[in-house]
Amino acid sequence: MKINRGARLGGGSVAVRKKSPIRSKWASLLTLGLAPLVVMAAPGVAAASSTVCLQNSDSSQTDIAGNSSTPNQTRSVGVQQANKTWQDWVWRGPTYQCPWNVPSCSYAWQKSKTTSWKWSVGLSIKVPIPKVGNLLDEITPSYDRSGSTSTSYTFTINMKPGQYAQPIQVVERRWTQGTYVGIYHSTGKSCLPSPTRPNGKAWQYTWSPNERWGSWTTNLKTLDYGTYHVWS
Repeated sequence: MKINRGARLGGGSVAVRKKSPIRSKWASLLTLGLAPLVVMAAPGVAAASSTVCLQNSDSSQTDIAGNSSTPNQTRSVGVQQANKTWQDWVWRGPTYQCPWNVPSCSYAWQKSKTTSWKWSVGLSIKVPIPKVGNLLDEITPSYDRSGSTSTSYTFTINMKPGQYAQPIQVVERRWTQGTYVGIYHSTGKSCLPSPTRPNGKAWQYTWSPNERWGSWTTNLKTLDYGTYHVWS
């Protein structure tokens, strides 16, 4: 059965009011205004305050490792190391032999010795990008830096007849692998490196602090000490 608008039902009447088009429009706008506002930033776009003007040695836009001349520095992080260490004897002192015709003897050199050492092997750097900078070896922990070991030989050892003893200074090393953390990426926009160098070719770079890249392998010094080498 059809019921017409305005018809009486049970002795009463129902009045249906038409919605105003203007009121409906404002209600829709108010509902839209309560929705959360989401601002999407385009990937790769950085604010001007987060960029820095840098210049590669060949004026290219290749990535740059942070060093002492940049606001941020690239770090080297060890990720794996060998289980065993090995020894480098960086100094050998005079040799002493215990006489054969005694039941035993003791030996003490009782001197102080400082030995400077330097190694130039054991560092390997692999980077996935060209011209990342020339200072990676300076931020990589490696044993090939110069150092020194000082020992005061005031301790005594007991020896058997005929045995030899020699004071030595030892540096223990361990093979370690790692990676680099932090790198500068070019935005593709040119900039003026310095007011005194108006013709310099430089680019704006953004710093990626947690990005890992490249790899290094080297032998790290774990310990240095003085002792005696005793043999028969």
